[in-house]
Amino acid sequence: MKNFPTTATHPTGLRSRKVDLEQLTSSDYNKHHHPRGKDMFGRIKPFCEWLKTLKDTNLFLYSRRTLSPPGPECYGMDEFGESFYGLNFASADYLGLSQSESSKQAAIEAAQEYGVNSCGSPLAFGGHKYYYQLVEELKEFWGVDNIMLLSAGWLAGFGAIKGLVKANDHVVMDALDHNCLLEGAKAATKNIYKVKHLCNESMEAKIKELREKYPDEGIFVVTEGLFSMDADTANLVELQKITKKYDAFLMIDSAHDFGCMGPTGKGTWEAQGLTDLSNVLLMAGGSKCLSTNLGFIGCQNPDVIEYLKVHCTAYMFTNAVNPIQCNTALAQLRILKSEYGNQIRNKCIENYNYTKKKLNDLGYKIIGNPCPIMIVYIGNEIICRLVSRLMMDNGVHVNGIEYPVVAENEARLRLNLQPQHSFENMDIFVDTFDKVYKQSVKIFEEALEDFQKKMELKQIEEEKKEQLQHKTDSKL
Repeated sequence: MKNFPTTATHPTGLRSRKVDLEQLTSSDYNKHHHPRGKDMFGRIKPFCEWLKTLKDTNLFLYSRRTLSPPGPECYGMDEFGESFYGLNFASADYLGLSQSESSKQAAIEAAQEYGVNSCGSPLAFGGHKYYYQLVEELKEFWGVDNIMLLSAGWLAGFGAIKGLVKANDHVVMDALDHNCLLEGAKAATKNIYKVKHLCNESMEAKIKELREKYPDEGIFVVTEGLFSMDADTANLVELQKITKKYDAFLMIDSAHDFGCMGPTGKGTWEAQGLTDLSNVLLMAGGSKCLSTNLGFIGCQNPDVIEYLKVHCTAYMFTNAVNPIQCNTALAQLRILKSEYGNQIRNKCIENYNYTKKKLNDLGYKIIGNPCPIMIVYIGNEIICRLVSRLMMDNGVHVNGIEYPVVAENEARLRLNLQPQHSFENMDIFVDTFDKVYKQSVKIFEEALEDFQKKMELKQIEEEKKEQLQHKTDSKL
């Protein structure tokens, strides 16, 4: 089995990653997230001081960057200047197509013909032949009557809700819906209701309650095709029937399942056999399987898209997706529709099932269903930071996820699987994770023991001070 050399400044070892729990637990994230006071610049200082403490431990999980193309193996560097080479499970390139030669050539051709900018919004002379060709091919692929392109997946999610939902409407959301969906709802109406994750029973109860109370108002139900931090999905066929029963409408965010899930890659709604899209708005992004930052919204009712084109501010007031991205997406979409597309989708699932079994056999908990996202549950945030850091030290790059992205004390690793990962690569991940997790637990337990001793000494000192004060008061 191949071992990947690391160039990390700190070689793997218990001493090199020792932590001080007093430093790491002395701050309240929620307090920092919602500071008060008239000094709008000064009030953020406590958060920055807390962040510096976290960075000083070299356990900050974010702002790592690639130093080579993000393939199944690559070079990377963290914010502290420590570099590494090894296996890459951090890049969200679910089908590994970002390095495809046909897509690179498509980007070059578009740049040579059109330049690098669309130079206008879609409504103001920003469209171009690649833009409209992509619209047509996406319509055909998804099987919808109309589609609109936006400049990012986040904008598509936000813009669809903000453009369609009005102040008197009601939005019912899965509790774990993506940030762009929640922000879109908050920008559109105050009538927002979160229900238990994946619970269609709770969904129906809330929709029924709203329909009885507001018989003439719109009800918009929002869920995801694949929840990226849990790798799971709702029963979409059942949910669509529920919404139709109460004259409500359903939006499915397929940002993480478009291209990689379903028999032909349309998404989990295709995999589940959802065919009635009469009250459904679909939305997805291109960053995961089209290797571009665009987003798109599709609907069987073409009037919905025509309406959104002049009521979705995220569409109206941003430049059209540029020729390079559109032609790249076209090249990727054609791969998705091919037999090779079927092969790489299947290989991702094979990698998932192979790795899940090996991790389960070692006693580790995997959340969710087979897909290109594998969630390895850890729980403790500090252990998760240590695992992510030590994995990098050992030449394996994987993202650690913690609060507020997920609930407190539900930290996890989020692996992005690529079909180009071999079973040998997956073996290396499993062996490295098993070793590193045990190291991280030991580091944490040592730190906890030190922390408890410090707290005991502090308590003793406080008691001595109280006794001395009591004696002084008695003399007086």
